[in-house]
Amino acid sequence: MSMLFALGLGTGICCGIWGLISSFQALGLITWVGFAGCTAYFASGKHGLEGVKTAIFSTMSGMISALVAMFVSSFVPDSMALSVIMTGVISATMCWQAKAEVLWFIPGAFIGCFTTFGVASMGINVLSGEILYVIISFLCGAVLAISCDTLGNFFYKKFGKE
Repeated sequence: MSMLFALGLGTGICCGIWGLISSFQALGLITWVGFAGCTAYFASGKHGLEGVKTAIFSTMSGMISALVAMFVSSFVPDSMALSVIMTGVISATMCWQAKAEVLWFIPGAFIGCFTTFGVASMGINVLSGEILYVIISFLCGAVLAISCDTLGNFFYKKFGKE
């Protein structure tokens, strides 16, 4: 078994479990937001707790960027100009914040930002307590990612060949 096959097997199992768990509506989890958090982990190229930290900090900073943009834009809701300006300002700041070591992963910030806009377009009021569903789903995505990585490594060590 190759490392890629082992990772695929571990990822398939863990993602199937995530799909099942997140389908229980009473939990309030958003399946695709968890997958976005998981994607940030793997896209960062970091593994283990460093990858989890990277995924969480980057997606949360992007989520905050989206919330700021929505909040400011809400003062003049029908202003295309304000929306365009906020898009530019928020995009620039998500790049500039990478000067802070913990926020180095710019694509993760964009994942967090567009995911938050996507959730808002689903009708979830992210400027209210409903944002907790997004935060918890992102956090579950980071746990999902390290689970996929760990299970894939386990399969490779057990059944793989160098």
